[in-house]
Amino acid sequence: MFHSFFNPESPFFRFTGRVLDIVVLSFLWLVCSLPVVTIGPASAALYYSCAKCLRHQESGPYRNFLSAFRQNLKTGIGATVVFLLLAVLLDAGYLFLVMAAGAGGSVWGVVRIMYLVLLVIPVSMASCAFPLLSRFTYTVGGLLANSLRLTFRHLPRMVAAGALTVTAVVLTVLFWYYGAMLLTPALCALLSTFLLEPVFRKYTPEEELEEGVEPPWYLR
Repeated sequence: MFHSFFNPESPFFRFTGRVLDIVVLSFLWLVCSLPVVTIGPASAALYYSCAKCLRHQESGPYRNFLSAFRQNLKTGIGATVVFLLLAVLLDAGYLFLVMAAGAGGSVWGVVRIMYLVLLVIPVSMASCAFPLLSRFTYTVGGLLANSLRLTFRHLPRMVAAGALTVTAVVLTVLFWYYGAMLLTPALCALLSTFLLEPVFRKYTPEEELEEGVEPPWYLR
């Protein structure tokens, strides 16, 4: 029993190794997101590493993160800038509606509901765009167009992915002093794979494999 406890393949060491991977990947995401405009490529890299290495047990999660970050840097920055500008416009529109509706009454309630409904699509779209970038090659325009198309085509899954992202952000803000930011980014990405991978698999061309050859991780 003592020997099996220290076996690297034991459940205890596999669990602690998985927790360590989540912490390190979250830290890498935080560091790579510091310039703000790199949040997109960092998120694409995080999703890719979580899908490939944490969920499908491939090796090298940190190496895969850094490789995916570099590969998606240009398109990811462009898409991030677009989403940041959209966030500014939505915020400005919200402030305008607040001033137009006043601070109370039924009109104010309607304004808040409209704003929340309006946020569903861009949040869901952003939650889809960077995971999509991690799996396929796009220009900025192509990425935005396809993420919008997938959002409406698979709305329940994309809304769930958006809700998961918002929940992760809220938990990080509320519990930052407990170090939540070292868990929530990678956990959010890992959970998102269960929502998004079935969608991505539908648009991934099947590869002809020799008999006995294991399919690539994204087709398992």
